[in-house]
Amino acid sequence: MNRTCLALFMVISTLLSCEKKISDKQFEQDVLSEIFLKVVDSTYEDRRLYTSFPASAPLFYDQSEHPIALDSIEQHKRDIDHETTLAALRIDTINLIIAIKNGGPINENTALNPYNSRKFIFKHLSELPATSDYENWTAKYPKFAGVLAFSHITFDAKREKGFLDVGYYCGLKCGLGYRVTIRKSDYKWEIIKVEDTWIS
Repeated sequence: MNRTCLALFMVISTLLSCEKKISDKQFEQDVLSEIFLKVVDSTYEDRRLYTSFPASAPLFYDQSEHPIALDSIEQHKRDIDHETTLAALRIDTINLIIAIKNGGPINENTALNPYNSRKFIFKHLSELPATSDYENWTAKYPKFAGVLAFSHITFDAKREKGFLDVGYYCGLKCGLGYRVTIRKSDYKWEIIKVEDTWIS
């Protein structure tokens, strides 16, 4: 009888433990769904702007092929042209493509379509082969704005406050990192702090 009770106790404990894990996972997923667009809007950079620089002035060389001067006569015009391009991109904020990297609560089976908005369209990063500067993404999607990766959300004991790490990537050696702190207030999850954690 004692062995039967012990076995029954172990089975019930295991089931309760599994149920709690599923519950924790579902809770995290529900919170992520609620704050997803707010986190994206708080951490993404538009790659088209972030990696755009004015054309450099060409160099003049002497007879020995040593650089001796910069052709700065046309540089002012190049700077103005660059600012005009940036100004156009800054107001072009509809249907930006954000690639989402698998990790944390997001995997290959995560449906990203429900998060799409007028501003963002989300795709799995695995849609295209990995390249160092995401040239294939910019070729396929002219409004490709970069890649985001999310960590799991760590909650306090009362499940009223939490944080997650977010990485924004614009290339193999280009990106930014953030720690996002969230809090439940009036039955809604809100971002209360976004801290820079790294830059590359």
